[in-house]
Amino acid sequence: MESELTPVVPRGASTVVGLMATDAWNAVRPRVVALLRQGDRAQEDALRIEHELELERREVVAARDSGDMAAVADIEAVWRTRLRRLLHDSPSTETALDKLIAETCSGSDFMRNTISGAGSHRPVTRRATWAEICT
Repeated sequence: MESELTPVVPRGASTVVGLMATDAWNAVRPRVVALLRQGDRAQEDALRIEHELELERREVVAARDSGDMAAVADIEAVWRTRLRRLLHDSPSTETALDKLIAETCSGSDFMRNTISGAGSHRPVTRRATWAEICT
């Protein structure tokens, strides 16, 4: 079963972490909370899970803003482990995770502010595709 889960786990981790740094996160967050509550954490308080997700989102945003892609990769690694355990403990969540990935990755374009260059003091707006977030 572990080998069957391999494709969905990295895609799921990349999708969740990628969405954390976007405006779309507010719409997706409740679905991620519901997904996490399906496993062993089912008894855990949703507010506690939301608090943990908010802390992680702040880390992702700070890492991306500073260009620290190694930190983003580390956060994705944590999410791969989290999702692998979730799917191992509750195999039925694979369908929910696949659905979350498919629905968020098939969305339309969105705007994201990025800052480039050490001397820049203004945000540079560029259009990013969901494909960039979901890969």
